[in-house]
Amino acid sequence: MLAYPMVMMWPGIKALPSLYVPVNEDLYCFGPNNMTIFVLCIAGMTIAIALTIICLVAMVKKIKSRKFWEKSLLGNIFKAIGNGIAAVVHAIKTTDNFLLKYVGILIGMVFLAMTWVGAILDFILIFIFVPKKVRKFQEIRRGVTEVKEGNLLYKISVDRDKNGAPDTELDMLAEDLNCISDASEAAVQNELKTQRMKTDLISNVSHDLKTPLTSMVSYIDLLKKEGLESPNAPGYLKILDEKTERLKVLTEELFEAAKASSGAIPVNKEAIDLGSLVSQSLGEMDARLKARGLDVIVTNACIAASAAEGSEIESTGGPKVMADGQLLWRVIENLLGNVSKYALENSRVYVNIGRKNSKVLFEVKNISEDALNISEEELMERFTRGDASRNTEGSGLGLAIAKDLVRLMDGVFEITIDGDLFKASVLLEEAAE
Repeated sequence: MLAYPMVMMWPGIKALPSLYVPVNEDLYCFGPNNMTIFVLCIAGMTIAIALTIICLVAMVKKIKSRKFWEKSLLGNIFKAIGNGIAAVVHAIKTTDNFLLKYVGILIGMVFLAMTWVGAILDFILIFIFVPKKVRKFQEIRRGVTEVKEGNLLYKISVDRDKNGAPDTELDMLAEDLNCISDASEAAVQNELKTQRMKTDLISNVSHDLKTPLTSMVSYIDLLKKEGLESPNAPGYLKILDEKTERLKVLTEELFEAAKASSGAIPVNKEAIDLGSLVSQSLGEMDARLKARGLDVIVTNACIAASAAEGSEIESTGGPKVMADGQLLWRVIENLLGNVSKYALENSRVYVNIGRKNSKVLFEVKNISEDALNISEEELMERFTRGDASRNTEGSGLGLAIAKDLVRLMDGVFEITIDGDLFKASVLLEEAAE
């Protein structure tokens, strides 16, 4: 054991008793016990250095990949603060009163809580307003659950102010959810309607194809039994010819409807004299119209207006529209053909030409022979007829084809039903003079 002095003698100062601290010399010698401690220290330092290097390498990798702050407490705290600041800035830029209002309320409550009176007011405000907001939130949540489970008719109550607008932001949210449920219900009903129309389409197509084929098979069997020398053979052959022609027309119209609906028909728009085209179509349909005793009354308001202005115009011509001549001819032929099949016998048919909303209007009106217990949209569907018994010669494709052809010419096709009054309207762009 050695001893080292802890106090030194300075000149002119009274010597103090020397203090000696014993020092254990074994601590500075590499004995067996001290060597174990030394090895453990070196191992600990090595492990610490290795962990430090690993952490530094991982930190460098995260910094390079810009993921240093992810999954760390400080990173999450700073991220939350940044998101809050960004939300407030966005609200200020977009004038989002919802976020600004509630942030302002919370900040105000924090300042109020700094005093005893303010703290009491905070508690009062919390117990007054928070339960109301929570109840509204629970009501909205219940409405979402109902809609999610398929109850699209469920409606969330919406409180409104004196102007009829939603009272709070939660009421606005409730109204939006009600609108979503209404839209979903409309989509479901539309899908059901589409499925029903598909079923009706298959049924009508089957009926219209089966009817002439059944007649053809029957008369062919009669010819086989009686032979061509039978006195009834010419009548059988005439009926077979009619049914074959009927099947041919039906097949052609079916293909035409498919092409018109898909837009696979080339369209060459040019200036077409609508008045002349209508006069020509009426001339070709004259025999069929007179066979049913139909009196066609044509009115061309464009000619009358031009004559009043002193324009030189032919009595049967005008106005000119931008359309494809062949497609427009097919539309007029379909509408007049529809009149010859379904109009009430010995009645009047009105064909009007005029202008409406800066466009040229072509209109056909007639009284239906059968009761029109059907909507306008359903009547324009393929293979749909006004007579539910389907005893007439029509295919039910005329209006559907006309609608698609007018659409291809950038026009508007509409039909209106008022009791037994049927009106078809075509609006086309007028050609520049």
